[in-house]
Amino acid sequence: MSASPSFTFFTYSLVFPREEPRWRDDGCRDTFFATMENVRKAVAAVRDEVSHERDQDVPSMHIERIETVPLTMDAVLALLNEGVGAIVKRYDVIETVEGAGAHGENT
Repeated sequence: MSASPSFTFFTYSLVFPREEPRWRDDGCRDTFFATMENVRKAVAAVRDEVSHERDQDVPSMHIERIETVPLTMDAVLALLNEGVGAIVKRYDVIETVEGAGAHGENT
């Protein structure tokens, strides 16, 4: 019998001091990507959208890499019942995209 696979995915999050664990269920859905290129495109799109909002600062954002635990039936059940944090084996911030002031001025 072969071992269950682990996977590496990418996501992003806003940069702010956190007291809660990264993978807690806060009602905000994380979006995951298969490649760094795709997560960078998504971050650029979010930043572009925010930069067009009146008096809105463009936030700093982390680009993150996660490695899952081996995806066994138990792990999938934990994912469904407990959320993403249940299958995260390793989590790293691999890049920070600095924020800007309203309309893209650097802060």
